[in-house]
Parts: sequence; C-alpha cells; structure tokens
Amino acid sequence: MKKVFLFLLISLFAAPGVPAKDASFADLEKRAQDYLVGLINIDTSEPEPNELQAARFIYKQFNKYGIDWDILIPSKNRANLLARLKGTDPELKPLLLISHLDTAAAADNWTYPPYKATVEDGKIYGLGATDAKNYTAVYLALFTWLKEQHIPLKRDVIFLATSGEEVGSSTGLKWLASNHWDKINPGFALNEGGGIIVDKDGVSIVFAEASTKMYMDIKITAYGVATHAAMPTDNNAVYRLSQALSKIAAYNPPARMTPTALKFFQTIAPLQDEDGRTTMHFLLSGNEKNRQMAGEIVAMDPFFRSQIKDTVNPTVISSGNDAGTSGGEASAILNARLLPGTDPDAFFEDLKSLFEGDESISLEIIEKPQMPFPEPMDGSDELFASIEKAGNRLVAHSITVPGMSPASGDSEFLRRLGVITYGLGPNMDPTGENRTHGADEFISLKDLSDQLKFVGTVVYDFAAGQEFPLQAAPSADKK
Repeated sequence: MKKVFLFLLISLFAAPGVPAKDASFADLEKRAQDYLVGLINIDTSEPEPNELQAARFIYKQFNKYGIDWDILIPSKNRANLLARLKGTDPELKPLLLISHLDTAAAADNWTYPPYKATVEDGKIYGLGATDAKNYTAVYLALFTWLKEQHIPLKRDVIFLATSGEEVGSSTGLKWLASNHWDKINPGFALNEGGGIIVDKDGVSIVFAEASTKMYMDIKITAYGVATHAAMPTDNNAVYRLSQALSKIAAYNPPARMTPTALKFFQTIAPLQDEDGRTTMHFLLSGNEKNRQMAGEIVAMDPFFRSQIKDTVNPTVISSGNDAGTSGGEASAILNARLLPGTDPDAFFEDLKSLFEGDESISLEIIEKPQMPFPEPMDGSDELFASIEKAGNRLVAHSITVPGMSPASGDSEFLRRLGVITYGLGPNMDPTGENRTHGADEFISLKDLSDQLKFVGTVVYDFAAGQEFPLQAAPSADKK
C-alpha cells in the first residue's frame, strides 16, 4: 500500500484491566510481525495446503499463554483452529475474529521466495502477506495479548483460522457450519476486506466491508478445425476465441445502484471537486439517461466501476498442448462478479445473446451464486458503531462508511448464518498496484502496525468496553 495514515506517539494508560506499566505497543507490534513471518514460512498454498502445520504453529502460541484450543480436521492435512476467551456477560453475543490459513497458489515471476518471509526495506514479502496471513497474525497477536494482560471482557472473543477459503470453503467455514457450528455460534464477526482509503490532502475513508459481489464462473468455448500447424485454416479455434473475447471486452452492462453503493456514493460525494460532485449528483438523483451517463464517467475508475456494474473478466485460457498442432477447441473461463440483486441466469443469457446464431461459440455456467444472496450490513448495529468510533479516534479527518467489496469470501457465508459481519483491512489504494495473489506480495510494516492498531481499537471497545491503551488520540489538525 502506497499511502499510510499517521498516529501520534504511543502513550500508555495505568488503569485496572489494562496492560502493565512495562507493556508497550512495540511489544505487541513485534509479536504480530513475528507471527506473520512464521505463518508465511509455512506453505499453505492451494491446491494442497498444509494447513495442519500452520494450525500447529498457532496452537503452540496459545499454549504459551494457557489458552485452550480445539483443532477441527475435515481431511488429511486440512485444519481449522478454534479458541475462545470468555466474557462476563452471557447475554452479549460473541465477537468472532476469522481468517483463513490457505493461500492461492504462488504466481509466476517472484523475485523473493514466496514460501519464506523476507523482511526488507520496511516490508514483509511472502505469499499470504495480505491474503490473509496478516489477518491471522493480527488476530493471534491481539488474542494472546488479551489473555496475557488479563483484559476483562464483557463478551466472548473467538479466534477462528479456517481451511480452504480460496477454493470455496468446503473444508472450512461451510464444513464448520454443517458440523461444528454449536462450538462457534457468534453474533458478530470481523473478517478480511475493507481498509483505510487515505487521502493525504483531504478526508480519508474508513471502508468497512459490509457486502460482497456475487461470484460466477462461465466457460466460453470456440470450435474450429484441428489441423497440422503447418497447414493453417481460416476457422482456427484460437482466433475464434480471441474474437469472442473481444465481444466480451466490449460488453458494457448498465450502471445500477445497490443500497450499499448508494450510501457509499452519498457519503463520498461532498468530498469530490466541483466536477466530481456534479457527476455524482446525476448518478444519485438524475433521470435514467443522466444516471447512466454519469455512471459511465464514474466507471472510468476501476474501483467505482466495481460498485455500480456487473463485471466479467477472462482468466484461464486453454487450447491444445502440442505446438505443432492447431486444436479443434479453445476455451476461457470468464470470471463474473455480479452486483447483489442481479439475476445470474439473466446475466448469462445476456452474454449468450452476444453470440446468437454463431454455432462455433458455446457458453456454460461452471459456478453460479447461491441465491438468495444475503442482505448487506447497513451500519446500524453496535459493531459498526465501534468501527466508526475507531475511525474517529485513529484516522484524522475521516468518515466511516459500510461498503461493498468487489471480491468474495467467507463473509458471505457468515451473513447467511445471521452473523453481523464486517471486513477491516490495512490501508488500501483502490487505484494503486495490488499484489494480492500476485508475484512479490507484501505488506509494509507500517500498514501491518496500523491494521493492528485499528482492529485492536475496535476489539477493545466492542468486547471490553475500553479504549485500546497503546496509542493516543490524534490531534485535530493532524493529517
């Protein structure tokens, strides 16, 4: 992340139930860094993640602080790890801190070793540094700290590191929901997603992920004539696929405002320059023609586009495996991310209509969203109030807004189970470089520290009714 937000010097408070005098944020910060390095050094990449080894790393830390834990194993080398710190009021619903142990497979062209953490130039490089071993490290550091410092909790705080999130959670949260939910059963959850969108010259946005887009995979196949590569024909399947993908690239669904997007754009509209405010005025309140015109302008920003449009992107492309032969088929996976409220079947039919009458092209659904899709969080609950309070305390000149993540993950399943769930991540720059799932994935030490402070502030306020004691509030004129 290229932008960072600043904090004043750390100050410690001497009061009952807060860390001892010699405790410092540097200790907690170092703990989170060490945990992240240790987790990166364990290969948990799909398709065969050794999650069991990562779970052992975590429960060894729990053992040091006398924390009871439970390991839930769906199959060989797959693991979910659960622990709970008890609160004093059984009427208050527990808070779940959830992350996942597995990572995507390592991309090509890493210059650092993906399965061995490298700390260099103020950054930690390694697979999972931002998805999602940083979350596991932050939650683990906070969890052990709460126990070590004897922080009195009002409500239970639950730690859960899950299996298989990157491939659909069939060994993770879905399996746990069917087999062990009675051991978990939270009312609230903090998960990955969201973050701090920092504007160094104006107002920053605390983006609490309150909804996600719907995930859909479609396979497009082009058919041609298989032939020796030395005797090319006009009906080459690869050429036909490339022409079909050009049509997909030109496909431009209309802008549509979900309730979450409406609240998001209403919140940020006053922060824009004059031209931006005018555009968003038409987007929010113009007639249909003006809304669509404004939507096209707003959609020039990739992040804003994700908030108001269904998107489709080709990912895996395949054809023959012999350089001397032109195969009879070529195909691609189209990954669609649909706005809540979009009918997946209608979207599929719209794509098919682009190739009506062309028998050389076929489309089929590989994975479709489960309907009905869960309702988004609206920011009216007590967990969001703690998030907003943390934003006001830590991020100068900020506003806090529930938003929609373009990605998908376990938050969808938690919301289906009735759990009030928000995503809180590190600093984010939606228009900047994003190395998640890419080569040389990293998190800066500053961003990891800021993530730790923000999540810690929320957890202390929501679960303990205390201010997180390891930083001071910002001054009014600080940017």
